[in-house]
Amino acid sequence: MKQLIGKWSSAEKQQEYVEAYKRALQTMPEAESIRIKTSFGTVQGYCWKNDHANHKSPILLFPGKSSGTPMWYANVPDFYKNRTVYAFDALGDVGLSEQEIPIKNSADQAKWINETIENLHLTKANIIGHSFGGWLSANYASLYPQKVASLILIEPVFTFQMIKLIIVLKSIPYNMKFLPKKWRQGLLKQISGSETIDTTDPVAKMIDEGANYYSSNLPNPTMISKKQMQEWEFPVYVAFADNSGVHNSVKAVEVAEKNVKHVTAKIWKNATHSLPMEYAEELNSEIIQFIEKNCD
Repeated sequence: MKQLIGKWSSAEKQQEYVEAYKRALQTMPEAESIRIKTSFGTVQGYCWKNDHANHKSPILLFPGKSSGTPMWYANVPDFYKNRTVYAFDALGDVGLSEQEIPIKNSADQAKWINETIENLHLTKANIIGHSFGGWLSANYASLYPQKVASLILIEPVFTFQMIKLIIVLKSIPYNMKFLPKKWRQGLLKQISGSETIDTTDPVAKMIDEGANYYSSNLPNPTMISKKQMQEWEFPVYVAFADNSGVHNSVKAVEVAEKNVKHVTAKIWKNATHSLPMEYAEELNSEIIQFIEKNCD
């Protein structure tokens, strides 16, 4: 079974990533570190407690692929002024969570999230996900809707649009770790929408290390079906970038608006797949207003 679990290329590369992760984490407000045991391994989480918001449903954050909690450095400060915030490193991906058992399907992906939420004794939460974390959030919301106060999806993949074929084709050599690093970095640039990777930036360095040296063995995400979307009764906010390198944002909005009952959808101009970092202040404000308007 070991071959079905994600792994680092070497202990040395894992340590390099952990050091980059810890430096990136220092760019965020100090948080309570949480370790939660689930059926598939131990989840690393963080809590930014807002004692003035105990009556409000908290915010839960799920990061994009190969990133981890520190990717939310530009969003958490605003979010936790309003509500208690939790963030998690996804099992089977980079970060400090430790996968121990294979995750075989979409139900397993949702199960570890639900076990994490149950462990925290949360009744309902406002679930926010970016990119692959957007799919994780949408998948969870489809299987455990009773736990969802609202769903916020930022550039979600495998949700309203399949990812572009060129990304799929390029991701094949990207996962061949024996190829030159600069070849694999080319895909990361296309996905992020940036021409360069500034490895002097702690978060960019962390993502670069994770993308290059961690091999995930998660199942391919199953597209969220129109039937699943149509069954969502909770309020949904979706944010897409007009310069997304991952999918067709116009078509994604059309699918969302046609199938989701209570949806607010927006295409952000001059934005890329790195939308949460690029327009943090404006996006944070819109998300907080959306949650305040629609949720307890």
